[in-house]
Amino acid sequence: MKRTLLASTLLAAALALPLAALAEDAPGVFKVPGTDSTIKFYGYVQLDGTVDFGGRPPDIENWDWASILPGVPADNTSAGKRKPQTYLTARTSRFGIQTSTPSKYGNIGVKLEGDFNGPNGFQSETYTNSVVFRLRQAYGTMGNLLIGQTWSTFLDMGAYPDVVDFNGPGTIALIRNPMIRYTIPFSDAMNLALAVENNRGLQHGNDDTQPDPVRFQSIPDLHANLTYNAGWGHLSVRGVAQTYTRQLFPDTAAPTNKNKVSISGAVSGSVKFGGDTLVAQFAGGPGIGRYFFNAANTPFVSVDNNDALQLWTAYGYHLGFTHVWSGAMRSNLVWSQSFIQDPKLNNGTAPASQQKDFNQAFVNTFFTLTKTVEFGVEYEYGQWKSFGAPAVAALKGTENRVTGTFHYNFF
Repeated sequence: MKRTLLASTLLAAALALPLAALAEDAPGVFKVPGTDSTIKFYGYVQLDGTVDFGGRPPDIENWDWASILPGVPADNTSAGKRKPQTYLTARTSRFGIQTSTPSKYGNIGVKLEGDFNGPNGFQSETYTNSVVFRLRQAYGTMGNLLIGQTWSTFLDMGAYPDVVDFNGPGTIALIRNPMIRYTIPFSDAMNLALAVENNRGLQHGNDDTQPDPVRFQSIPDLHANLTYNAGWGHLSVRGVAQTYTRQLFPDTAAPTNKNKVSISGAVSGSVKFGGDTLVAQFAGGPGIGRYFFNAANTPFVSVDNNDALQLWTAYGYHLGFTHVWSGAMRSNLVWSQSFIQDPKLNNGTAPASQQKDFNQAFVNTFFTLTKTVEFGVEYEYGQWKSFGAPAVAALKGTENRVTGTFHYNFF
């Protein structure tokens, strides 16, 4: 009896979906029977493949397989001389659900999205390429208020270059943060988003007895993003304030804290030229840290001989141009540079092996084969250089990678 009831329920739901989808007149959207809510399913299956003719990060199966230039080994190391190397994965395949429900406070929206790109020691070919499902986005909206996890307010998706690589240039804030965000609309074209976002948390050590005192962030990151949209493109101006704290443990006194506030910013936008588009961004500041992808191997903050916190400054830019050949074909050219500034702690210089400069270039073409199928191929060049020293030659790590992607939307 239970089986018959379940089968009848599923059949009724299946028959209702096409009619509801037609009523909503949007792909993948239908009204939930017996409610005022609509629900949308979306996602895709994707296969990515890379061939590295230069060095590549040594643990791409367990960690990040996409381009992360700071992780490329130095050319003169054994890891930097392993070439060519190939890698195939379907771990970026994605699934998401969105709902919308009217209320006296405005529409209540919910979004839940995940993929299979989480770190996992059992996803290599030795272990049947198993992968771990990870949470990407999970948030609710009520009018202009957003609460949950989504892309950081410091990220301008409209200025994100159109690349095959899953990460793209290292000037981007590839962070999804838990947050509380409120957006103030000034007009149909302009709005200001203000957000309190999760901070980085513990940065060094977890034991009060360690000789090097704990450094952490105890205040959430504060964000502001002013965006203007127009027919010709858009412009975004953003800022983020972070508070770094060092906790001291004197032998005869209670712990004391020393604080340093970091304020970083970014300006970005896009310009349309007929069917073509130019995107650009400049971002940087002292202690920008995790909001700048190419600072992954750079200390965000250090301690000098006077127990004072010193912030490391990183800055850089990217330019991307998209040319549309036809409705089924487009190409992109992307150039990016990043720079790490020496804080000259204690009148000294940064370690000779500390990464300093980053150059990246992407050239690609996408082919839309059908409404739901797309193929892209891309060549990427990247190189980082270290500070070096008077008696020590600067190191460098070089990336030469070809990436292909097969993308299949659900519908």
